[in-house]
Amino acid sequence: MSPATSDRPWHLLPVALLLVLWHAALGFDYLNERFHLVADAPALMAALPLDALWLKVVWAMAVWLGLLGAAFLLLADDASVLLIFAAAVAMLAVLGAFAAAGVTVALAGPLAVPGWHGMVAALALMPTLGWLYARGQKRRGVLH
Repeated sequence: MSPATSDRPWHLLPVALLLVLWHAALGFDYLNERFHLVADAPALMAALPLDALWLKVVWAMAVWLGLLGAAFLLLADDASVLLIFAAAVAMLAVLGAFAAAGVTVALAGPLAVPGWHGMVAALALMPTLGWLYARGQKRRGVLH
């Protein structure tokens, strides 16, 4: 067995699956907003004030680079470090723009449970902590 597969820690799979599920949910939300796939699905992207084109582009980068990076982490590939980092920077840029504009959004349905501040914290922390985790695994030689 190669060192990359035999020395994988037990926590790599659960963390990678959690990141894949998180970014897949954001990806579903993105696709549902663009193509109206499911009428009654909770919509985060629709609630966000993504008025400027650059906000839409950076939001899309955060969603899709995060999903790709999480999939690469699931495969224990070191490209996940860069992809998740790019997703975290993009997400923080969007959230920073919202904070600078003083935006607060009233969320509805299941998204109202954590509230706007809880959702912002989750949107900021998931890719950032995912990047820190992937970077640590890369430094330990787990990712190839």
